[in-house]
Amino acid sequence: RDSFPDTAAATNNGESTSNSNDPTKATRQEANRVVSKFSLPSPQSSNNNFRLYLDIGRESGTWMDPRWGASGRRIECTLDITFPTPSSSATEEDATTIRQPASEEITAGLIKTVTTKSSTLSPVFKLQSAPFARLRGGFDEMKIIDGGYCVEYSASASLSSSSTLRFCIEVVGTTDLDVTIPEGKLYFALPYFGLRTERGGDGGDDSTSMSKMEVSNREGTMTVKQMGWHTGWYREESRMLGVFRAVPLEKARGRDKF
Repeated sequence: RDSFPDTAAATNNGESTSNSNDPTKATRQEANRVVSKFSLPSPQSSNNNFRLYLDIGRESGTWMDPRWGASGRRIECTLDITFPTPSSSATEEDATTIRQPASEEITAGLIKTVTTKSSTLSPVFKLQSAPFARLRGGFDEMKIIDGGYCVEYSASASLSSSSTLRFCIEVVGTTDLDVTIPEGKLYFALPYFGLRTERGGDGGDDSTSMSKMEVSNREGTMTVKQMGWHTGWYREESRMLGVFRAVPLEKARGRDKF
């Protein structure tokens, strides 16, 4: 799991370079470019774009049904997402436009993932993603319905050492033999180290500042909520579905060639 899934190299489809010196035409061409269903739906200027590498299958200690993933089979896929974060210089109106509240269902689900009463939770914001997750080298897909994210941190410790980025992605699900990604919400968690402000432009008075999220590049776990008796009561349980990594999108594209 230390390496990224194998991916097919992208090919140059003979794009013309005759208009490379015409910035106006180049801008129009970029605006009219057909975006892949596996890509974020519009050009993103945010520094907080990531590619998730999901590795779904039976994990040691999971409470999933004993028959689920018993063969050892796994589903690997990628999903491009972004956590909309306004710059430090954004007006309140701009910040509200950039970062919108998540749906009530997503918000309620994420709040349930916090089990420490002393923790403080940020507002839950809407997460943006590609319309589909990319499965089997792009020959298959899984539709994405909705998503949201928040930050959990302990008031008794410093933000950088105690924070967790929690996010939820609602999917239609998919099946590969005895491994199923259930329809519904998938929950993710990663250590979160705060925001780093980066200066854009030429560094002059007109340059803009951008807030970049610092998250762990280590493997995290993803879970689903299902009813069961493992806690001694018949109640909603958190069950491990697999593992994942979050890689900055620019870096991931360089490696994957798509």
